[in-house]
Amino acid sequence: MTKQNRETKGFGGKMNNQPLIEFNPKLPKLSKSEKAVLKLLVEAGRLIVPVYNQQGKQIRQGNLAYHNLNKKDPSFSSPYTVEEKVKGKIVSIPYHIKYAKFLKPIADKLNQASQISENKQFARFLKIQAKALLDGSYEEAIAAGLQMKPYILDISIGPVEHFDNQLFFAKASYQAWVGVLDLAGTKKLNFYKNIALAVRRKASLSGARIENQERVRAKVDNVILFSGLMARTQFVGVNMPMNLNMVKKYGSEVTLFNQVNDLRVKEQINPTFNKIFSTGFRQGFNSEDLRRGNLRYVALHELAHSFLYYKNAPKLGDLLPSIYELTANILGLRIAGSLLLKDIITDKQLESMIVAFICRCFYLIEKGKQDKSLSNYALGGAIFINFMFKNGALKNFKGLAIANFMKIFVSLHELFDTLEYLLSSGTRKETEVFIKKYGKFNNLP
Repeated sequence: MTKQNRETKGFGGKMNNQPLIEFNPKLPKLSKSEKAVLKLLVEAGRLIVPVYNQQGKQIRQGNLAYHNLNKKDPSFSSPYTVEEKVKGKIVSIPYHIKYAKFLKPIADKLNQASQISENKQFARFLKIQAKALLDGSYEEAIAAGLQMKPYILDISIGPVEHFDNQLFFAKASYQAWVGVLDLAGTKKLNFYKNIALAVRRKASLSGARIENQERVRAKVDNVILFSGLMARTQFVGVNMPMNLNMVKKYGSEVTLFNQVNDLRVKEQINPTFNKIFSTGFRQGFNSEDLRRGNLRYVALHELAHSFLYYKNAPKLGDLLPSIYELTANILGLRIAGSLLLKDIITDKQLESMIVAFICRCFYLIEKGKQDKSLSNYALGGAIFINFMFKNGALKNFKGLAIANFMKIFVSLHELFDTLEYLLSSGTRKETEVFIKKYGKFNNLP
């Protein structure tokens, strides 16, 4: 069962009251202490909602102020500040000061949980996370989370840097997730991870990227709560942190969310699949094929990020999110091809991943026309679909999509080469030309 309350439109497309989603997954046996800690973590996660809502109210004022910023002042470029016009002067206010009254109750919940947790390392992490909310020591909290041994309880809470069009510039959005580790799923994901990242792909230019393949952690959660940014976006998987300097220092971690994957397949993938493909084609894939295919391609997408930390990429500016996310999707599907050649997955499993991704792209193209918050993802989807149409890998017949899997896979290689070039050494002008050629939203059956 899923309880959804969101203030903004999420990927599910429904309008609700608050940016909060609560799930009720089947959980493993937990100790009395773990149950008590989990209850406090869920309560803390819910309290992110008013902070995120308050951030939303700051957007318009912040956008107006941004045009007059002294961009040489590092406080204005921080992802953890709010810019406001006070008495005719633009000032930069740190998050932990601006939102102090909202953050104190959250920190209290985390500290309370740390006091009753039987796991000393997790208790220490909760204390550090509570401190970060109150004094802005976010890097310390990120480092503690990445250095902590895996534990049955899982929480991420606070502001995170992400491609969130709801907030201007590169500001971090408040979010939280609370979950319980899926041990079997985590074991399977790490099996894929070890194979996928074992082959060290050479960068197109020596020294052009941050190498991170040996410092990637991976886990799967049975998620109980999403709030703030996570509730609005409904990410099936995340790879954090996104800050390249932190990745270089501490490594990164991929997290997949079982229940969110099920929700995406139900609300997005299945309806789109039934809409764009013929009855005969649909008979080759059932709902379970699409559920597993979607989770697998998202997993490989997140792992693929580890090969894409190109130092040139920030030069693409606001065009980067679409290119970066699409490149990870394409590389993830190429990695799936390598798994097929090693007899780790079957032809049907690879095709299910491709079909799920095609459905996701068509869904985003359609929704992106009305919801600007999806524009980065919709643009990436449009580039992929248009590229496949141009190469004959997809065809439009009487409003239905006809897929040629062999041509799709060949086209993935060509598309990836172009995308990787743009990330590794391309210019903004070259990226604009590429997007103008393939970023049109007019091929939806």
